[in-house]
Amino acid sequence: MASPPRPEAVRVRVTRDLGLFDVTMAASGTMVGAAVFLLAGATFAVAGPLTFGSILFAGFVVALSGLAYAELASGREGASGGAYEWVRSALPAPSGFLAGWSSWGGHLAASALSALGLGAFLLELLRPSAEAFLPIGLDERVLALVLLAVATGFHFARLHVPARTLSRLTFVKILLILGVAAVGLASLAAPAADRGIGTPSTPSGALGLALGAGVFFIAFQGFESVVQLGEQTKQPARTVPRGILLAVLLSLGVYLAYFAAVLTNAPTAATSGWPGCPACAGGTEDLGIVSLSRIALGGPFWREIFLLVGVASMAGALNANLTSAVRVAFGMSRDRLLPASLSHVGGREVPVVGLAMTAGVTAILLAFSLETIAILAGLAFLLLFAFVHGSVISLRRRERRSRPGFRVPLVPAVPILAIALNLALGAVLWNYPAPAGGRMPAGVLAAYIGAVWLAAGLIFHWFAGGREALRRTALVPKVEVEDVLTPTEDHVELERFRVFLPLREFEDLELVDLGARIARARHGELSLLNVVEIPRNLPPKAIRFRFVDDRIKGLQRLARVGMRLGVDTRPVVKIGHKVYEIILDTMRDEAVNVLVMGWRGGRTDGAERRILGSNIDYLIENATCDVVVYKTHGLRRPLKKLVILTSPIWSILGIDELALVLAESDLPTIEIVSLAADPSDAERIKKEVAPFLETCHSRGIAVEHKVLYSTQWESVALHEGADASALLIRASSPGGLKKFTLNPVEDRIVKLAPCPVLILKKGTS
Repeated sequence: MASPPRPEAVRVRVTRDLGLFDVTMAASGTMVGAAVFLLAGATFAVAGPLTFGSILFAGFVVALSGLAYAELASGREGASGGAYEWVRSALPAPSGFLAGWSSWGGHLAASALSALGLGAFLLELLRPSAEAFLPIGLDERVLALVLLAVATGFHFARLHVPARTLSRLTFVKILLILGVAAVGLASLAAPAADRGIGTPSTPSGALGLALGAGVFFIAFQGFESVVQLGEQTKQPARTVPRGILLAVLLSLGVYLAYFAAVLTNAPTAATSGWPGCPACAGGTEDLGIVSLSRIALGGPFWREIFLLVGVASMAGALNANLTSAVRVAFGMSRDRLLPASLSHVGGREVPVVGLAMTAGVTAILLAFSLETIAILAGLAFLLLFAFVHGSVISLRRRERRSRPGFRVPLVPAVPILAIALNLALGAVLWNYPAPAGGRMPAGVLAAYIGAVWLAAGLIFHWFAGGREALRRTALVPKVEVEDVLTPTEDHVELERFRVFLPLREFEDLELVDLGARIARARHGELSLLNVVEIPRNLPPKAIRFRFVDDRIKGLQRLARVGMRLGVDTRPVVKIGHKVYEIILDTMRDEAVNVLVMGWRGGRTDGAERRILGSNIDYLIENATCDVVVYKTHGLRRPLKKLVILTSPIWSILGIDELALVLAESDLPTIEIVSLAADPSDAERIKKEVAPFLETCHSRGIAVEHKVLYSTQWESVALHEGADASALLIRASSPGGLKKFTLNPVEDRIVKLAPCPVLILKKGTS
């Protein structure tokens, strides 16, 4: 790999704003989704009385994979495209491709499972069926296709819920599912006949237990979602491993509680005579609906409540799996394992081809049964997890020194055991029987589909990208964004005075000069920030290095302004999703004292003013520190006259210091124009202005103070600004609900003044 250009003092980093709760909920949101509602019957159909054993066995196998993911995520760079990036670096080709291809296929199947279940539940909610345990028909599949198209449209339109908001929604979803389970279990206290698992006709054995674990295995896939968020996670070496293990334990507890509620309330007649019971023959997804619709404590609307919880859960799972699938395809394409068209980002900042391919293959899978899709997804993730375990063994042998962070115990024994269990569980799934009306066993059909998927992938990879990628890797090394990312966070002295400038462009030298002079006057630090905004469904590697390199060079040029003034200047490029969130988080993390924002003065029609793609008013409302908005349009050097407007609500305190900062180099005349309604107002203003007049005289700055009796403040301000080099105002609070925005007069002055305007908004901290 070629050495990247040295960015000097500019730090480039991905915004890390996700904590342990967010990571745990990200994994749990993918895990606790469609499978828990749809596969209760499919698991019972093969495991029977050993259903709980199947869930525990699947949880044990997944927990071993969780250990491997926890180690790889601890102390290593995040794999924003998925775990295949670790496999690619640890194992020989084509292991990395096969791992990524399996991950993509697994997420496609999981998306299809969510869409098909969502269609079935929504149709059952809108048009209840007269009979239970019927196979999914054409109506459900058509509705699932429509819902998949809607979800794809949301991705194309970039309609995404913020990660932290999604975490809270996932938590609520889990509470609702636990609430459903609690009501179901509590209803056991009420006497009822024909309830509970009936007597099986034959005993269940190890094969049934393994088949149940295999078909339900898809319910535990969620690690990839966490891995893809690793670069956005605070202290990922600690947070990601803990989040993975907590998610496994949380989801296992939810599954056990839910299955207990379903099976204890199931109609005895429907479960008697296993494996030939009515609940085992077809329409196995109906077991949960039938069981929890008959509980005594639910009331007349309990069935609808249960279906609504299922619809909400599966909608979230569909979105999460589609996002993960697009990220995997995008990452593999950027790593040149797949054609470049899959990662081409168009004008809407969406990989249209990758999204279309993901949705298209998912739509094809809707033609198969739920059991077939679930087994197909399980096979894909079992293969992926086997590669991950192999990577742990390989990297342990390759690394001479022990890395900090989580470590899988008893390597290579534990990974080898896990690989054996993964492969054995995948092989056993061949024996999963055919659903009602099916011509081929679901396990056999899923195995054939999986084999075709792997063969097609290898052929496609070899002829469309594999050979060419090998040549390019050897001959044309490329510098990517991850090569210039700063691996560690800066140590910030929170007690130090700090001026913060979020910058969209790199042309406003006067704005940076003001920020640097404010920092120098307080012996503080100047912090410069430029944010590279990316869509939520794309990883950080979606940004081309050339684009970031332009930001680095722009910040380097602006940082020299502060350095020439002898101010400690810290320029940073951050890659993230929401610009205003990143700005506010940075202000909180760095204990910013003054936020300086520029406005070029391009709009005077009352339209919203925007900086960095966000509304200036939003930042003014939410910032707790002092805020300076500086319209530099039309500024000319040297400054000749500064006009400070004061009034009963426009204090001179604070704005006087900024006037002295502006006057530092050019020593312009300072004119204080005080607007008063009566002599008493004038006297109060004169007393407030007096100390500033003395300061100006002591520094040799020409200063003049005049009082005007007028209530037409806007007209006076515009008139006084006609021959001024800059107009300065300390803004007041407009009151009401918006306590920290500019009032209408101040807003119009900023827009309409013929000269540069500086507005100070005092903070609340």
